[in-house]
Amino acid sequence: MSARHPSQLRVLLDEHYPPKLAQLLEEAGVDAVALLGGRPTLIGTPDAAVLRAARQERRVVVTEDVTTFPAAIIQVPDHLGVIYCRSQVFRRTPNGLGEIARALAALAANPPTGLGTEPLIWWLSPAA
Repeated sequence: MSARHPSQLRVLLDEHYPPKLAQLLEEAGVDAVALLGGRPTLIGTPDAAVLRAARQERRVVVTEDVTTFPAAIIQVPDHLGVIYCRSQVFRRTPNGLGEIARALAALAANPPTGLGTEPLIWWLSPAA
């Protein structure tokens, strides 16, 4: 664990999320990369390719794509975790990005056993 990233949980933000969210997470001590700005070659690729890239980088994918991402999970069963972030709960507005960052930082500070090391699926909840 480094001083810059006190959390061991590393995340890859699916293409729904702007680089600003990765920046907010980095400021909170979470190792985060957004596809937009951070991994442009993955933009528009199938979800399974995103999940494979995350596995290779030892990252958990954060996505709101609850309709198509389950198929990727079946194709990449040895992934290191998927965090679903429901758009009905977390908006991609400036305030909403702050809420997502707080919730992810809280989760990263106290992740459930296995998240980031085994194929765990997690539904993000607002931070208290």
